[in-house]
This record gives sequence, C-alpha cells and structure tokens, in this order.
Amino acid sequence: MRRSSGGEPKPAAEGRWLSIEEASRLLGVGQSTLRRWSDAGKIPVYRTAGGHRRFREADLRGVLRSDTRPRRRMSRKLLTDLSFATYQSETLSRVVARPWYAAYRPEHRAELRVLGRQLVELAFRMLSRHEDHARIVTAGREIGARYGQLSAEARLATVDAVEAFLAFRQPVLQAIERFAEDERIPARRVLRLLAEVTHFLDEVLLATVTAHSAAERDSLDRRDRASANS
Repeated sequence: MRRSSGGEPKPAAEGRWLSIEEASRLLGVGQSTLRRWSDAGKIPVYRTAGGHRRFREADLRGVLRSDTRPRRRMSRKLLTDLSFATYQSETLSRVVARPWYAAYRPEHRAELRVLGRQLVELAFRMLSRHEDHARIVTAGREIGARYGQLSAEARLATVDAVEAFLAFRQPVLQAIERFAEDERIPARRVLRLLAEVTHFLDEVLLATVTAHSAAERDSLDRRDRASANS
C-alpha cells in the first residue's frame, strides 16, 4: 500500500483499501468490534501516518468466505469476567457519584461485592439447558432479598435501591451483547439468551423490592413501638 503526499493510504496494485466504517459495514459488525479484532490480530490492518485504520478489501472478503475467525466458547467464566470488566471500566465511575452509593457502609459494599459475583454466576448458569433453573431462581431470589435488606439498612429509598440494582444488571446484559457481537452469534439466539437472563434478574429485583419494603415496615413499627413506650 502506498502513501499519498498527505500521508493517507493510496490504492495500489494489492487492491482496494477500506476505512473502518466501510470495513465494518462489509463484515456486518460494529466498529468497536472491528477495532478489537484488529488489535487482537484477528483481522489484518494498516495504520496511516495519521493513525487511521485501513483494511484491505481482499482480506476481509477472504474472512467472509472462509469464516476463519477464531471463536470462543461461551463459558460462565468468560461472561462473568466480561461483566465485571464492564462494571469496573464503565459503570463504577458513574455510580460512585450517586448519593445512594455513599449511603452503603464499607461492610455493606464488601458483602454486596460477594453477593454480586454469586449473582452474576447464577445469571449465566441460566443459559445452560443442563442446569436446574428453578433452583437457580430460588437462589437468586435469596440474594435479591439480602440486597433489599442491606439497602434498607443503608436507609435507601426504594427507588434508590432499584437504581442500585439496575446499575449492577446493565453490565451483565452488556457482557452477553458484546460476546455475541464479537462472535457473530445469530440474532435469534442472542434474543433468547438475553430474555432468559433478563427474566432471572427481574425475579431477583422483585425479591429485592419486597425485602426492602418489609425491612422498612419493620423499622417503622419498631420506631412506633418505641415512641409509644417512651
């Protein structure tokens, strides 16, 4: 590939060169996915003097014909790692500024981290047809109930407890979406996977709200009794 006088690539005998937008459109994937593939060496890429990526059309068409891209197996560990990586890199920086985050005491956050990892693993176990889904949902509800109790102890309003849970849920769903995009999993299967995990997390959220409301009522009853006895 030759450079033009301005430093940009110029089509040469080796074929047509595509921008990342054109290349992603040809492959049918997002630009972020194509960047990850090229950084990992899965797709040949050329960088111009200005740092722009250029892809040889012949290379991309060869990938489409042979479909030689390495595929990863969808494992619970992989999805769990993706979920927590997304939470650490994207979600945490947003939630730390929320008032409800500061309301959790250090011991609350420590327990929530342990429960969070358990819940993520349960969520991805729902994707296996060999698991006992009813038992997984029961375990998830127990974790959700503990979430609600901890949020009540931190004196969070119900709406804040829900927001805290949704902040946790988003990276779980994003992990499935990003893995599916990288591995070009058929849309119908992706929708099924997302539906199963969303249903599970909805059950957990309901348990969270129920336990939070019950804890709030118990606290109010104790205050009323204390006032009556004073």
